[in-house]
Amino acid sequence: MASNQVLANSTTDKLVVESQVSRMTIAAGFNRFRAALAHWGPSHYIILAVLWFTLSVPLYLAGWGVASVLSLPLLLLMSAALAYCASAVLKPAARPVAQPKPGFPSKLDHPGLGEVPLSAYSNERYERTIDWCGSPIQLSLSVHSMDSIAAVLRAATSISEASATVNSQVVAFAVKELLPGINQERQVQKTPSLTPEQFLQAISLQMITVHPDKTYEFLYSDGDLLGGHWIEVHGEIEHGPMDVDTPG
Repeated sequence: MASNQVLANSTTDKLVVESQVSRMTIAAGFNRFRAALAHWGPSHYIILAVLWFTLSVPLYLAGWGVASVLSLPLLLLMSAALAYCASAVLKPAARPVAQPKPGFPSKLDHPGLGEVPLSAYSNERYERTIDWCGSPIQLSLSVHSMDSIAAVLRAATSISEASATVNSQVVAFAVKELLPGINQERQVQKTPSLTPEQFLQAISLQMITVHPDKTYEFLYSDGDLLGGHWIEVHGEIEHGPMDVDTPG
């Protein structure tokens, strides 16, 4: 039963964050592309050069002359334009907005946390943006019954008051559990290993979920270090991080 609940929590977290990521700007998309290029090795550039040569030779023989070197940039530009037009035309269907359960409030009011409205994606979540160690982060409070509201507000207050300590514990745990495997894979690909600082600069905290039993999940985007998987650190406020998952 506990494992099923963790899976359900993880799925809800990803649905909420993915809905926000889907509104990513073109500028953010270019930044993501640049971050991906930063991990390229010599073999990637050799493949790119072969592709460029293969595209340019037929155009050169067809009379394009020096302009044939524009083959790959033109192909990339047309692909980007087609992708943009397709995303503008094929918009996903609007997800129904969640409504409060019978007897549940549409928002939670707390002197420390402020107003926390019901999530648009789940009638068992209340969410708002908070300042977490200097960055705006989505806080999600998991509520399964009326009796759990007071408990989750106390847990959220505790984790907020100890934000510096909890954040240090979570990032140290993520480095310890994930960085050795990432660097091992990078050695196989003949790309430079990452320092803990570089790893933490690449990943990005998206959401903190707090539960009435004082457990939590920190959900990070992977910065393309794990092939687009999420990084989710599970823990308990009093005992610290206990596990990390990389759901796809």
